[in-house]
This record gives sequence, structure tokens and C-alpha cells, in this order.
Amino acid sequence: MAASSRKFALNLMGSFRLLGPEGERIDIASRKGMAMVAMLALAEGGERTRGWLQEKLWGQRDRPQAQGSLRRELTHLRDHLNTGPHPLLICERQTVRLDLSLVDIDALLPKQGVATGDFLEGFDIAGEEGFEDWLREQRSLLVRPTGGSGARSGAGPTLAAMPMPDVEPGFVDRPALAILPFANLTEDATHDYLCEGLSEDLIDRLSRLRWLPVIARSSSFAFASDRVDPRLIGQKLHAKYVLEGRLKRSSGSDYVVGVSLSDATSGYSLWSHRMPLPPDRSQDALDPIVAELVGVLDAQIDYAEQVRARGNRQNRLEFNNLIWRGRWHLNRLTRSDSETARQLFEQALELEPESPEAIIQQTFCLGWSLWARRGGDAEVAEMRQLAHRAIVADPDDGRGHMLAGIAEMWLRQPGRARTLFERAIELNPSLCQAHAELGCHYNLVGEPAAAIAPLRLAQRLSPNDVHSFFFIGELALSHWMLGKWAEAVDHADQSLVRRPAYWYALVIKINALVGAGDLLAARRAHDELMTVTPDFTPQFIEWTPFIDRTWNRRLAEGVAMATGEQSRPASRRR
Repeated sequence: MAASSRKFALNLMGSFRLLGPEGERIDIASRKGMAMVAMLALAEGGERTRGWLQEKLWGQRDRPQAQGSLRRELTHLRDHLNTGPHPLLICERQTVRLDLSLVDIDALLPKQGVATGDFLEGFDIAGEEGFEDWLREQRSLLVRPTGGSGARSGAGPTLAAMPMPDVEPGFVDRPALAILPFANLTEDATHDYLCEGLSEDLIDRLSRLRWLPVIARSSSFAFASDRVDPRLIGQKLHAKYVLEGRLKRSSGSDYVVGVSLSDATSGYSLWSHRMPLPPDRSQDALDPIVAELVGVLDAQIDYAEQVRARGNRQNRLEFNNLIWRGRWHLNRLTRSDSETARQLFEQALELEPESPEAIIQQTFCLGWSLWARRGGDAEVAEMRQLAHRAIVADPDDGRGHMLAGIAEMWLRQPGRARTLFERAIELNPSLCQAHAELGCHYNLVGEPAAAIAPLRLAQRLSPNDVHSFFFIGELALSHWMLGKWAEAVDHADQSLVRRPAYWYALVIKINALVGAGDLLAARRAHDELMTVTPDFTPQFIEWTPFIDRTWNRRLAEGVAMATGEQSRPASRRR
């Protein structure tokens, strides 16, 4: 590496070596520090979440210890790497990034006739299985140049050697997904039908996510090999993501389904999961498994695209990058980020005024803003109009119907709201927020018992959803309305773990504690409410669109009793 290039030089093929911009060797004392540099260097955009790094490098420790170890290692790395005018290592609250524009990485550069050895030759970290899995994966994916041929060593068939279908791109700059036929590893050929059926059901259900193009079965099922490099599949099918599945025998007559999602650009595994197969192999019994997979994959790919777009450093953002950057800001759930998201979605609409996706995201953004500031009926009517515009643009996208249903619910039109939520679920059974909004509808019309099932289903479909605090908060409300004080407090606490400033969950918790007769704990919860939401007033509760306004009054009374401003009415005693 010439010193004049003013770039770092990172050697990963063979022994690990890092040179500074002037050609000086940079010694990193810790093997986990070196491993972290290698992991970031080969990540999409040079970025990984802190949680991912903790899992791979300190997976044997409990979470607080892993977090502390990661912080210390990052401090040491910054001392070694960030000595120039531009930092090589950027540490943010949730992510860590290596600025790839400042470093040449031998594993990513074209080589001509230079044998450089195996990837991280002789390198390991004893006891960290997550890192060892990653290392094995990279060694199978990365090319070992020999004799100028550029052939892969022991990595399975190449593009030229594989019989593959010709597929038109059709998905320019869109995150297309290829679902491979599930592999039957049970040694029982009678299960072949099951593997193929699960794959086909996933293609069908995921195709209903209108924002996510799914490669047709006729193309993706041509790749039947269990060892085909996801990057090869992505290159041929113009897919950004590849999903593989395997049916295995667990013990005795029990079976498990394992699935893994890979980035087809880098070949890296993004997510994997195992779930038991029910003894009943009927369609009805397998449907919850497929629904859960669809919900989780929706969230995983959504997040991956947000991260990808956020890492785009171009001055002029194209349409899809505007959408995904806006999504990233919107999901941070702050007013400033919401405003940034609104501006990005407006730019996207200027580029493509009739785009269903841009209209839907703008409606999401408006809905969040209205909820956060308890907007008036005129603004909600504007949201309703925008949602119906989304329905006209794409009648088969369940999200437009769901957003229109939210507007109708806020305008206290429960019949219209329920019809729209049910239509959204019919179009996309795995749309977790539609199930949650249906549960919220049942609460608002005074049927809390009916709310519990759709709210729990929403949790199951997307357990790590950014809006899970809302799902669980509504469960707290259901149990409070049913007089189940302990359950209400428990769910309110779970909601607050996910979003400590969620005033509605605190209001429900206060009321449940008052209902249970624990006024001291209710006062403490009220103090917490005023700390996290100092501008809280009874008007917050008044805005909540219960059809029977008695519920608004009861919630307000509970908050007042927690402050000692009024005595407990007989109607609240149980």
C-alpha cells in the first residue's frame, strides 16, 4: 500500500495486519479488537449494531457485562484508529461503523495472480461460538486468489457452472427477496411435500407485502442446492435478500424448521430462527408458523433497508433511499425525527407523486404526528383523505386500509374502522399493526375481552416491533377495563420498559394501582408520569377516542385520586 494514497490498508487474507495512511503498522493488542475491525470491514456500509457485535464477541457473558466489554474495546480502538483529521471508527448510540472510504481492504479488492492465504489465517477466539460461526461463513465465501483465475476454493459452484434461469431485473433499487425451496434433512422423503409447501406458502404470504418484491417460485426454486452462495443467487435473480429453510429431526418424532435470511450483496447472515413443527401437519396447524415468519421477515428486511439507506452518503438521494431514510427517522419516534421523516417523504412524493409507497409513508408520518400532539378532527380528516388516496393508488395494500381505519377510529366511527381493519388483515394476514389496531378498536368500543387475542397475535407476529410498546400498552388497558389489576400493572410495566416516556401506559398503571388499593404505588407512578411528561394534563386523556366517554372519566379520576385530589368513588371499588 503506497503511503501517498493516504488511506489505511487492512489485510484480512492471511494474517491480520493494519497499516496507517503513512504506511505505519497499527498494532491492536486485543484479538477481539482485531475481530471487530474485520467484522466492520466486511459489513454492508461498514456498519454493525452494538447488539450484533456483543452477541458475536461476548456471547458467553450476560448483557451488562457484554455491553461494558464492548464499550472498553471501542475506547481502545478509537485511541488507535482515530488519530487523523477524519475518524476511521464512528461509534453511535446503537451502531458502530468503519468509514470504508478511508481504508483499502484486500479481501474486497481485485487480485491478479497473488496468493494471499486464507481469510484471517490462524485466527480464532476460543469459546465464542458466534464469532466462530461468522469466521467459518466468511472463509467459505471469500475468494482465495490463485494463479490469476479468481476461482473460489471449496465454495461450491460458480455462476458459470450452474444451470440458472434468466430473470429480468424488474426490481431496480428495490429490496427483492428470493425464497429457496426448503431443504428436507430428515432422511424421510415423505416430508418433501411439506418443505415445498412451506416455501410456497411463504412466497404467497410475503408477496402480499406490497413494498417487498418476492421472486417468483419458477425462478427461485431453480436453486435447489443447499450450498449455493447467496451472493450468486442475488446476482442472477437480482435479489437483495435470500431466505433458506431446513426441516430437521429434533428428537424422536419431533421436527424443527430452521430458517436463515442472508444479505445477497455481502453474503452475510442477517437473521436465523428455529421453531418446532406441530405434530399436526395440516394447513391450519402450519398457518401460524408461516404467519409468524412473514411478520418477522417483514420487520427484519424493513430494518435492514433503513440501515442501508441511512448509510447512503450521496448528496442527492434517489426515491427508494428517501423512503427508507424517512422510515428510519420515523421509527425513532421523536418529534424532530418525525419532522425529518415528513420532509424526506415529501421529497419522495415530488419525485413520484402517484407512488403508493410514498403516500402510505406520508400517511404513517401524519398519523404519528397527530397521535403525539393529539390533533383535532380537521387534521384527522386530512389523514383519512390521504389514506384513501393510498387505497386508490394500490387497493391490495393492507396498510392503506389500516391507516384509513385508524383515522375513522379517531373520528369515533367504530363500524367503519373495524371494516377497514378486517380488510387490511384479509389482504395481509401478517400485518401485525393491523391486528393491534383491531385490538385497540375493541378496547375503545368497550369490548376489552375481545381485544386480547388480536393484541397477542400482533406481539407474536413482530415481537421486536418498534411499536410493541403500543401493543402491550393496549393489553394493559384491556386488563384494567376487565378489573384485572395485577395483569394490567404487569403489562403497563412491560410497555414502559420498551418506551419509558409512554404516558398512556403510566396512566393505565396508575389506575390499576388505584383499583388494587395501592395508593402509595399509584402516587409514585404519578410522580414518574410528571417526570417523563411534564406537560401532562387531563386533556391528554380526554382526547382518547372511547365511544363511551365514561372510560375517559374513569381514567381521569384514577389519576386525580393518585394525587389525593379526590376520594375513591364507590363505583371503582371491587
